[in-house]
Amino acid sequence: MAITLIVTAFILIAAGLVGTFIPMFPGLPIGWLGLFVAFFSPKCTLNIWTIVITLLLMLIISVLDYIIPAKMVKKSGGTKSGERGALIGSMSGIILVNPLILIFGSFIGALIGELINNSKNMKKAFKSAFSSFVGFLLGTGIKAFLTLSFLLILILNLLFGWF
Repeated sequence: MAITLIVTAFILIAAGLVGTFIPMFPGLPIGWLGLFVAFFSPKCTLNIWTIVITLLLMLIISVLDYIIPAKMVKKSGGTKSGERGALIGSMSGIILVNPLILIFGSFIGALIGELINNSKNMKKAFKSAFSSFVGFLLGTGIKAFLTLSFLLILILNLLFGWF
């Protein structure tokens, strides 16, 4: 049973890592679930605080993943309309169950928001939209890094009893 739990944990973390790059696949929560499963294996000595802290990080990053594109619009000089558009565009990919909208939703939303605000300034609209897409990529990178951290935590725990 102990080996089954560890193998399942590695499979979940690997699936989570792949899932961070696949739209509409909750990679980060699935990766964390791998740590949670490992916690119940007698071969694993993960501390409850490790599970709780990684859970909190996973929840925070999951929420920030939708907020980062909107904040990137603001940082690039975009308007509130662009920020709202980026946020709505990010969320619409989930609601509409469409991977293309999930990838480019924040870009499209920020572009539409900026054009609604000022249809004459196409350059600013594209700058804001591009910034929101960079924010999407940044969020994806952060999720991948955290999921890799879950894998590293599990490996170091199994080898050295750390965490």
